[in-house]
Amino acid sequence: MRPPLLLPLLLGAALGASTPAPVQAGQTWTLRATTFDGEVLTTTLHLNATQPTPGTYRADRGSLLLDARANTLIALDLKDAREGGLGLACALRLSTLGQAVAGRTGATGVLASGPLTDLPAALERALAVLDVTRTPQEQADAARELRLGRCTLTLKR
Repeated sequence: MRPPLLLPLLLGAALGASTPAPVQAGQTWTLRATTFDGEVLTTTLHLNATQPTPGTYRADRGSLLLDARANTLIALDLKDAREGGLGLACALRLSTLGQAVAGRTGATGVLASGPLTDLPAALERALAVLDVTRTPQEQADAARELRLGRCTLTLKR
């Protein structure tokens, strides 16, 4: 006996159904950062309410860059860096965002910080840490070894 044709269609639709994106236009995210030198910073990124360019969510102080293929989210606060101050780039795994979206805890990541000219190289190192580490402790150890900080990103309710 052949299975009904409707069953595979329903299963396919259920499996292929898109889940809500963890990052959405109009959200507000809090970035808590501790630089390698121990400086503690807190900033808030208010995402624009307009529909984003795929993967790029513009914010009042910078952007959130979501790369589903690489399983990463980068929260950029460049406002002060544009004026000669410190730029912040918090790189984290998308898989850690569930806690942040649920409002239980923030998603933790690796912080690249510095003047605008130094930030791209520091961000490359932060992304490399995410690529080679598997546990939060490995991530913290590797970040410290590369003179990077740590960060937490939380969805503001």
